[in-house]
Amino acid sequence: MATLQNIRNRSVLLLAVIGIAMLAFILGDFMQSQRVGGSSQIIIGEIEGEKVLPQDFQNKVEEQIEIQGSQNPNFSINEATRGQIRNQVWNQFIRDILMDNQYNTLGIALSDKEWMERLSGANVHPEISKIPLFQDPNTGQFDGNRALMYVKGIMSEESAESRNQWISYQEYLIKLIKNSKYNALISKSMHITDYQSKISAKEKNNNIVFNYVKIPYVNLDDSSFIPSDKEIKDYYNKNKSDYKKIKSKDIDYVVFEVVPSLDDEQETINYLKSLLLEFTEFEDYKNLVRRHSDISNNQFIYSKKESLLDREWEKLFDSQLGSTIGPYLHPEGYYRIAKLVDIQKRADSVKARHILISSERMTSDSANIVLTQLKKKYEDGADFGELAQLNSDDKGSAIKGGDLGWFTEGRMVDEFNDACFSSSKGQLQIVETQFGVHLIQVLDHSRKVKKIKIAHIDRNVSASTETFEKYHKQAREFAGKLMNTNISFDSLINMNNLVKRNDYQIVEDKNSISGLPNSREIVKWVNQANKGDISDIFEINNSLVVCYLLESREEGFTQLNTLNEEISSIVMMQKKYDYVKKLYDNKDLDSIASKNSTTVQSAKINFSSSSIAGIGFEPKLIGKIFSSSDAKYNLPVKCSNSIVYFKNISTDSIQVVNESAEKIQLLNALKSVSNVESFNALKEKATLIDNRAEIY
Repeated sequence: MATLQNIRNRSVLLLAVIGIAMLAFILGDFMQSQRVGGSSQIIIGEIEGEKVLPQDFQNKVEEQIEIQGSQNPNFSINEATRGQIRNQVWNQFIRDILMDNQYNTLGIALSDKEWMERLSGANVHPEISKIPLFQDPNTGQFDGNRALMYVKGIMSEESAESRNQWISYQEYLIKLIKNSKYNALISKSMHITDYQSKISAKEKNNNIVFNYVKIPYVNLDDSSFIPSDKEIKDYYNKNKSDYKKIKSKDIDYVVFEVVPSLDDEQETINYLKSLLLEFTEFEDYKNLVRRHSDISNNQFIYSKKESLLDREWEKLFDSQLGSTIGPYLHPEGYYRIAKLVDIQKRADSVKARHILISSERMTSDSANIVLTQLKKKYEDGADFGELAQLNSDDKGSAIKGGDLGWFTEGRMVDEFNDACFSSSKGQLQIVETQFGVHLIQVLDHSRKVKKIKIAHIDRNVSASTETFEKYHKQAREFAGKLMNTNISFDSLINMNNLVKRNDYQIVEDKNSISGLPNSREIVKWVNQANKGDISDIFEINNSLVVCYLLESREEGFTQLNTLNEEISSIVMMQKKYDYVKKLYDNKDLDSIASKNSTTVQSAKINFSSSSIAGIGFEPKLIGKIFSSSDAKYNLPVKCSNSIVYFKNISTDSIQVVNESAEKIQLLNALKSVSNVESFNALKEKATLIDNRAEIY
């Protein structure tokens, strides 16, 4: 992360702790602009009246992209990933602003004296105490004087960047401390009564045995319970809040997948054939592969016969050096030519250790100087493990003295791999890779076996311009007919023997259309389109897409006429319940069972049960059973698929040994969610204006 560069230069050990810690609070993305309410000020949104400005938002986004890229070499940024990062950034802005408001309201602060105490005093913050640079090298114990000297030194540096970097980390720690105080305040407000603990213990330990009769709704003739229009309307009005809807839209769309033709496939084969002679004669195979292969991350590793990555390569294992095969179709769908570039007797596996100086911390020249010095220290008697712990940027191995354990060919990047498998036991080498510069020592070798190295060029079969234009013409003709004739979308789909796809309930901030990754551009069109609109042709993932806006809903309530069937079913169930309740008033279970040609069933449950044998998942029924009296038959319970009568038979009397332990357990469970729930409450109450959907 750019903002931590100089701290890295000061101490990689400090960086490891800082970098990991700041991940929880630093997020980031890319930003475009939006004018709000006719104002000339461009903002992303507002949180409790505080504006989120484009540059602030952009900086956070870019930082997060950088973090994810540094942590994962295979990280790739696409529109879907950008959308996820934007959401993370926005949520972090909400958290930071709301929590800062809470700190100010509640008077939660950190004095200079308290900060110094947390930095170097008896009450040092755990994040500070874990930094190896601040620890006594002999005892491993935290040394406050070391921390103070470090801070004094970095604050006196001429570089303003260095000072700002430490200040940024200090602000992060202060935020952590304030958050801890806030969480402690929330936690202290939690309370469990003796009665609650007693009931909870009883619920967990007491079982109830009960008899029941189940009357399925399907056993009652629907025709006798058809609800009237008035009954449906009354239910809707009474429960209108259940049918609140957000602003959303529905689309139908059709995809013209651009498929390479047989001519395109033959063109790929011919291209590889034309390379074969050059591939055979050209010694710099890496350069040739780099220029012509569609697969950019190929490794050229030595492999024994049983470890070959491609079974076709077995044909080359006993061939002469320089032999080639192909073109042939790889199982993953591309065409390949391959060449035998080397044959060696090599160790089956090696055991090694290393010290890494990251390219993010130092230039390669500086790293070489540092590692040369460390190499000299080791040769003069210093312990390699201690040197690795103090200096290596690979924290995973540093804590083990740089030890990487045993590994086979191909587990490491090419340069590192070749250095290890070409070195003699005990030999030290300084090697540069994409991650930085390494001091490597091979500790041991396994037996040597015959291995070969294969170079290969892979080419995807891509649609030619002519092929692409053919499909584009189809898409244009389809869209043109929709725009210029009265034919419907569905009719045209059927006439052209196409497959209609759809996505419903599309909201403004949706990242992509269902079934179409990286299709935020279509969502942006949906946001601006009106019912009945036809889109331009979108190029998405080697496909052409034409969309039709089927439905547009404003925020409000779902209209009754679209809910008739759903509500009719609900009201019908209620009418069946009322009928059964009246029919079997004061009847015992045996008579109810007899009237319904069934038998009385028995079951055993406790309060933590999630379902009932013979009935299913019915938490409402479980609650009724535990709250009922044993002395009388109860009113029927309306379940999801049936009406159930029950009578409790017996309750296991298990003596609760330790209600205080139950109290502690309940309190801990409550505290574990209190922080999350308290923030959710703040967020729900907060005034939020989110303009991202109109921008991206």
